[in-house]
Amino acid sequence: MMNKYSLRQYLAQKLGPHSSTFKATSFDDANNTHLCSDETTEEVYNFDAYIRALGADPIPASPDAIHIGSKDLYFVEFKNQRPADVDKSQMQRKFEAGTGILKDLLKDFSAKDCRYHFCVVMKAQPKPRFMDFRHIEQSAVRFELDALNQRLGGFYDHVVTESIDFYVDQFKALQCA
Repeated sequence: MMNKYSLRQYLAQKLGPHSSTFKATSFDDANNTHLCSDETTEEVYNFDAYIRALGADPIPASPDAIHIGSKDLYFVEFKNQRPADVDKSQMQRKFEAGTGILKDLLKDFSAKDCRYHFCVVMKAQPKPRFMDFRHIEQSAVRFELDALNQRLGGFYDHVVTESIDFYVDQFKALQCA
């Protein structure tokens, strides 16, 4: 029996066949490389595979992975690009379509004390030799997802768009070296 109050159990039942790793879901087939090499973090699901299994045609643009913590759901989009090179309108389409699919997936889930995070993980940026303007660029390049989140009803508690280095620093268990 599915527990409609446990995020972990609820999504494990719904997404179980699409169990994956951050390494697999961060694969950039255009460049034949992985943005993250982590294969140890548990409860990662391939959201693209889930959508393909639904039979949607055409397949809507959506984020790559879902990771479930005890009370947190991380919806993750990997971009093996510099922030300035990311297509803002494509990112907004992924955000909007993916959020709609996720809300539908969670429609029978009842717990109210869970936090939802939308994470865009981008390529690590080399540290400049002189002035470090990266923090200015990073804070400016949010793809307007915070505003889009508010327009769509504020589903996410946090929208984070940072380089892979930020996530490795923040989540010590993440093995993305």
